Amino acid sequence: MNKRVATSTDQKNMYRTIKETCLTANVLYLLLHIFYLILFIVAKFDILIYLDAAYIGLYLLFFLIIFKKKYYLYALCCGNVFFAFIIVCTIMMGFGSGFGFYLIGLCVVSFFTTYFSKNRNIKGSIVWVGLSIAIYLTIYFVTQFNTPRYLAPRWLEMTLFTIHSVLAFVFVASYLVVFLKYAFSLEKKIMNESRTDELTQINNRYSLYDYFDQEKDKSNLSLAIFDIDDFKNINDGYGHVTGDYVLKTVAEIINNQLSDSFVCRYGGEEFVVVMNKNVAYKKLEEIRKTIEKTTFEFNNNKINITTTIGIAEYINGISLEKWIENADKKMYSGKNSGKNKTVA
Repeated sequence: MNKRVATSTDQKNMYRTIKETCLTANVLYLLLHIFYLILFIVAKFDILIYLDAAYIGLYLLFFLIIFKKKYYLYALCCGNVFFAFIIVCTIMMGFGSGFGFYLIGLCVVSFFTTYFSKNRNIKGSIVWVGLSIAIYLTIYFVTQFNTPRYLAPRWLEMTLFTIHSVLAFVFVASYLVVFLKYAFSLEKKIMNESRTDELTQINNRYSLYDYFDQEKDKSNLSLAIFDIDDFKNINDGYGHVTGDYVLKTVAEIINNQLSDSFVCRYGGEEFVVVMNKNVAYKKLEEIRKTIEKTTFEFNNNKINITTTIGIAEYINGISLEKWIENADKKMYSGKNSGKNKTVA
């Protein structure tokens, strides 16, 4: 998969996550307002009944905004109208109704929205947080010096306070779970990319170090270094694009024939293989002969190449660097004695 395709896939995944989050949030907001409407009807809070009915209509309209992929507009509208709803309900019913708890959740949403927006300006989120704190303190002091329009029955006040306390924590936790899920997927992607050679799409030398550290039993393993003979002549004679094609094709041959072994591009025209020592020489010699017989065709050029391979068995207690050095010495022994051979 090339970088452009990978980037396109990542963007699709990100927008799918955003869309699913927005739809889920809007459904929950809608259900919440229907629940409020029932409570307001039972309590006979006439103004809040009309207000909440209007909000239900707004949240139905917001589905259209989401399906038009206006996610930032949705977050902006949703945040503003919910701010207004919180303020009105708190002033109408008093601070004890617990509507102010939502302001805590909206702080989290502002940062979440900023992370997924095209313009990642954290100042905007800080403004939202500051606004939330200011509104929270304002409605607190306003309700302390003004009698609420509606004196909610004790059961209703306790119900609303409990529900809002729980929902505030659920609200925050839900957005954080979505964010962490996406962050973990990005972390995994970055880790995979950092351990994958960009050109050949096989493991790179950093992945080799991870493999060495994680492999517990190395007693039955051999490490081999492949080196393409006179590779510089290919780059000088045919160009680096052709050289890249040769490297990718050699990587495919090695990787396909040694699918049960660890294969990586160590650097330049060198590849490293770690495999069972009992079959190492036989299989590597087969690959060397396969590469020798393969004609590499690219840009109307036909190229034949050879490889020299050095194999070293693992010696108990040696470092990876020393193991590579031992295989390297075998490989250079083959180079100095005519190239195109496997030396164990």
